[in-house]
Amino acid sequence: MKSDKDTMTRRRFLETGTKVAALAGFSVAGQAFGANNDCIRVGLVGCGGRGTGAARDALLAGENIELVAMGDIFKAKVEKSLGRLMKIKEDGRALKDSVKVEPDHCFAGLDAYKKVIDSGIDYVLLCTPPGFRPAHIEYAVKKGVHIFAEKPCATDAPGVRRILALEKEMKRKGIALLSGFNSRHVFHYADLVKAIHDGELGDVMSLYAYFNTGNIWYREREEGMTLPEYHFHNWFHVDWLCGDHIVEQHVHNLDFCNWIMQTHPVRAYGMGGRQYHVDRGGNIYDHFTVEFEYENGIRMTSMCRQIKGTDTKIGEEIVGTKGHAAIVSRKSQITGENARVFREHPNQHESHRQEHIDFVAALRRGEIPNDTRFLCESTLTAIMGRESAYTGKNVTWDEILNSKLQLTPPDIAAWDGSIRPVPRPGMVRV
Repeated sequence: MKSDKDTMTRRRFLETGTKVAALAGFSVAGQAFGANNDCIRVGLVGCGGRGTGAARDALLAGENIELVAMGDIFKAKVEKSLGRLMKIKEDGRALKDSVKVEPDHCFAGLDAYKKVIDSGIDYVLLCTPPGFRPAHIEYAVKKGVHIFAEKPCATDAPGVRRILALEKEMKRKGIALLSGFNSRHVFHYADLVKAIHDGELGDVMSLYAYFNTGNIWYREREEGMTLPEYHFHNWFHVDWLCGDHIVEQHVHNLDFCNWIMQTHPVRAYGMGGRQYHVDRGGNIYDHFTVEFEYENGIRMTSMCRQIKGTDTKIGEEIVGTKGHAAIVSRKSQITGENARVFREHPNQHESHRQEHIDFVAALRRGEIPNDTRFLCESTLTAIMGRESAYTGKNVTWDEILNSKLQLTPPDIAAWDGSIRPVPRPGMVRV
């Protein structure tokens, strides 16, 4: 992973973020939804389970919000998602009253995202497999609509750079972006992070991040599917579509640790492999362990695994000079000198909904919240760890930030469905 002379260093990366943040005062607040409670017209791109859930949560995030357009590669997924949404009743509301999707606003195909965004919407929910995310965010920014971008935002470094390059344009146009890092909208998690920042744990000495689970879903090829269609259908098992589970799932835990550290790691040294899924198609690993190092020398140990019959552990642990903090199985606490338990707030909604509630409320106050920077930082953290495990090499932040390794096909519509071999440490990465 060698860089050119024309590289972006960590210093330049941080300076760019500071300069972009300084532009926030020049955002066109008139593009937000002020106190007049204007209708927010929503479009959904990616109609699987996560997309359907995001649409539900967005519609229940406040009053006067309507879903007006939907799109997916597969027409059947649009129809299934629409049918599910029409049946939902929550919080005393029938969701069908907020679903205003006419037949001519149900789109299918690789260009469905453009048709949804071009449907006169104000807010687009981008919930496809993450390999598509950079192009979808680019188009949404071009068209000037607010964005919910499910995590991660890309599956390779060139994709992350495409999104980082949009920061100034988003600020100039007053475009808000909500990331899918819903843990940042859990009130008692935020309480714990604040306590750490306030010194209740003392100096942070080390961090541990876990996403160890059982088996992951796998879909067989259906009759009549082309090879690309099959991979779109079984997307979690293809590197450029998913990013591998360290990027697609474990990124939640890595983001939480970055939130605590208020920065990203500068180096990764990892290992992993494909021990259980050898009889399946696809080209992803089923386990990773990565040691991340931050600029101040503090290290984070990261583990993620998807193997049937193994013990589950999902969460984060932090060791400080005054005690130990843990966020595991929804329990948040500090033990030691300043021991305390962080309990759920009575007004806390489920976090996937809470993030939309917070986002819509901010828009209605005339604010332009934007998560782009930490969405990109945490995504790139996960990619750095993956590439270290794939190669068996130490990988630095500057190396991954400038990496030219592009997993996503240059022309997705022309992709023939061929995929890379399963990575082998010690071999040249292709």
